[in-house]
Amino acid sequence: MTINIQITNHALPLLIRLALVGLMFPDLGQAAGSKSADVSGLLNQAAAYQAKGQVNLAQNALKQALVQAQSAGDRRTEALVKNNLASLWILASRKYRAPREEPDIYLLESLKIAEELGDKSLESGIRVNLGNLLVGMGNYEDAVWNFKQAVDQADKDGNHELAARCRIGMGTAAAFHGSMSLAEEYAGDAEMNIAKAKNGRDKALLYIKLGDVYSRMMDTAADREQRGAYMAKGGEQYHKSVVEARKVGDEASQAYSIGFLAGLYETEGRYAEALQLSRAALRLAQKHKLYDAMYQWQWLVGRLHNQLGDRDRAIGAYKTALDNLTSIRGDLAIVYGNDNSPTTFRDSVGPLYYELSDLLLKKADGVNDEMARTALLVEARDTVEALKGAELSDYFQDDCANMVNAGAKSIGQMSPTAAIVYIIPLESRLELLIETKSGLKKVTVDVSSRRLMDQARLFRHHVERRTTYFFKGHAEALYEWIIEPIKTILEADGVDTLVFVPDGALRNVPMAALFDGNEYLLEQYAVAVAPGLSLIESQEATSPNSRFLFSGLAVERHGFPGLPAVVQEAELISKSFAPTTLMDGTFLKGDLEDTFLRNDFRYVHIASHGQFSGRADSTFVLTYDGFLTLDDLENLIRPSSYRGSPVELLTLSACQTAAGDDKAALGLAGVAIKAGCRAALASLWFVSDQASALMVDEFYRALAKPGTSKAKALQHAQTVLRNDPRFRHPRYWAPYIMIGNWL
Repeated sequence: MTINIQITNHALPLLIRLALVGLMFPDLGQAAGSKSADVSGLLNQAAAYQAKGQVNLAQNALKQALVQAQSAGDRRTEALVKNNLASLWILASRKYRAPREEPDIYLLESLKIAEELGDKSLESGIRVNLGNLLVGMGNYEDAVWNFKQAVDQADKDGNHELAARCRIGMGTAAAFHGSMSLAEEYAGDAEMNIAKAKNGRDKALLYIKLGDVYSRMMDTAADREQRGAYMAKGGEQYHKSVVEARKVGDEASQAYSIGFLAGLYETEGRYAEALQLSRAALRLAQKHKLYDAMYQWQWLVGRLHNQLGDRDRAIGAYKTALDNLTSIRGDLAIVYGNDNSPTTFRDSVGPLYYELSDLLLKKADGVNDEMARTALLVEARDTVEALKGAELSDYFQDDCANMVNAGAKSIGQMSPTAAIVYIIPLESRLELLIETKSGLKKVTVDVSSRRLMDQARLFRHHVERRTTYFFKGHAEALYEWIIEPIKTILEADGVDTLVFVPDGALRNVPMAALFDGNEYLLEQYAVAVAPGLSLIESQEATSPNSRFLFSGLAVERHGFPGLPAVVQEAELISKSFAPTTLMDGTFLKGDLEDTFLRNDFRYVHIASHGQFSGRADSTFVLTYDGFLTLDDLENLIRPSSYRGSPVELLTLSACQTAAGDDKAALGLAGVAIKAGCRAALASLWFVSDQASALMVDEFYRALAKPGTSKAKALQHAQTVLRNDPRFRHPRYWAPYIMIGNWL
């Protein structure tokens, strides 16, 4: 059979809580047959690290073991270690791996060795991991084929534990494929295997995993009756897990199985019973320092208190859950940054932040004291703000957000005529937090998060198309929900600049093109966006000077068409500034590095093809000899901020952001933070180079005038474009957005 390893849009939801205790993958400590005690020790060390969720440490130990096994010519151990490394990489981000260090490559290499050695036991273990990988890729048929090869051998050997693992994998693949009858068959066979297994702890863990198969089947059940049947079967597996774990005194497994059982009770609406169980699970998780379980069960306790009408206890539980989550956020980021993860950090744990913010905002509604109410609003905003920072760190796979100046000034100190509009979309309503020179206010809008985001995506889809004006209906809806409810506040405080902190799909739309039926928002306010309040460099802008770097690519390179107007851009900019220029053949990575080493630039303009995608390592800017990644930009630009001369503005004039990809907006929103700039000017989609040249000319002309903010300069340039008959459609002027410090 040919194994077709190809990533699709389908993927296995990685249950972090299980992965961190080593349940999803075979034990890493299988050192039998190794010719070296050192290798055996490293394998056991890696197993211990994995059990604690310390993926990088486990990986380092395994890499050392691999080197020793290969040096000793121990092919079986080489295959074993590669198999174990692949099991980690199925789970973890690619950031800490070399290009050829891919799970599919290592698994196929291991499989070849096992087949050549005739080692059926090792082959079966490898096929289980290969099956897990293929399920994660959405290749369910090949996954089941590999599990079937392994289960046949396990049945011959009487290895009921391995057989159960295989059949659980087959059941998972069938459930994802929508084959419920097959999923039930495999799950039933797995249950019989587990009953015959001898190791009590293994039985407890396998029952948990089988319970998760039934939970997956619940999500795709055809009707309420079938869903109820799957729920009952899932609960039965969790009960069995508790019994087996108690027999052998395995309290860690009980912490998981009791918590999952509490989750089922929550689904059934048995809140009081679920609360009792979740507290029991939490006590065991705390006793054994199972941090991944602690935050989840504390979160569950918070939800249950809320359902039972005790908001204050719910808020306390949520806060504790967030504290516990923060302690393992790095480990979670490794997992959610992995290619096979179908979900993001935001999708999986974001609801924890939003549910707490929701509770705080509701509490604020019932508080009459203005100071106490404002404190609750700030706390609710800070909760969502914490998610934004965590989300960027997850996207970039580092804590770049922590590099931003934390001493943010109030909006009144920064700009008395600006307003921060903090957008918090909740399940049943939209909350707008508006900060002006007169303080922080809250406005509630009756629109669900789903409806708001659907309109945002439709707006983005249509506004790019210059031949139609279908976008206007969506632009009007967004204006009605986001701008109209706060107009009186803005008018009372004389606001002329709006700084949005958008969320979800709103991060990927041009706010300046919102429409009230007569005018665009551009005609009423200067507009900027920020990834988050704490992520804005709060110092005032420096005055314009000649420290300006222009780099561009006018010729065709690497399959991308030429941008002839880039030459015109350079000429126009030279009328307002005196730039150092790197064009075409001199726009090389090495020349950029040398130029930045010799100079501290205030303005950096890059006119070249580029794209912000859903993965940070796939986001790039084209150079004559290759590509600049976000890491490259950081390495070039950030050192100047360490020298006390940060780049005031990074302009990317020919880049675009992947439409329909909410996660791609993270790269766009975070580029200034990552590179160490105070602000970035970028485009949501590619604009004709003639329009771009005109926009750039007008923008820098305005910016060179003393007292003109970056947001005001952009508003001027976009207005000039809009008044040009060639570029009246928002497709030409709307995509440019100012990110970060707008002053």
